[in-house]
Amino acid sequence: MTSLLQAAISGLNRCQPSFFIGPRPGKKSASALSALKLTHCCTLLSPREQARTIEKFCRDLQCQWVWLPIEGGRLEILKQTDFAAHIVRFAHEICKSDEPRVYFHCSAGIHRTGFFVYGLLRLQGMDSAQARAELARLRPVTAEQVGTERLELADEIVAELEQHAVNER
Repeated sequence: MTSLLQAAISGLNRCQPSFFIGPRPGKKSASALSALKLTHCCTLLSPREQARTIEKFCRDLQCQWVWLPIEGGRLEILKQTDFAAHIVRFAHEICKSDEPRVYFHCSAGIHRTGFFVYGLLRLQGMDSAQARAELARLRPVTAEQVGTERLELADEIVAELEQHAVNER
């Protein structure tokens, strides 16, 4: 785990963000999302999915937009995603706020969102069972449909990052 990643995780543990997850936001969800008093909206969509349209939506909600492009939810794509770089960027953006409240989404809020949030929870010190339980608390349908293969991939990535940190010492 690079020192940048370690600093990002320490920052997240210090700023203790609240997480919310769901599908791509839009007009129908605007009032519900507004009621959450979000500070940030984290978009896990690819450029071809018109991710930039979310930026305007976030301005209207008066929250910051954080775009971490992920091309899709298939395992092959998730394996190619630079998870550590996304975590560093995410932490850098949200830890600027007092009491950050972050909404994560992809298209349906299931595969990419479940994978990313679960991995983030694991990096913040939760064991697998705790992270799965928290994912279920945040959004039951995401926890039910994310797929064990994506959670196992996130576990592998976290283990690799943690092993790299041990080797650096």
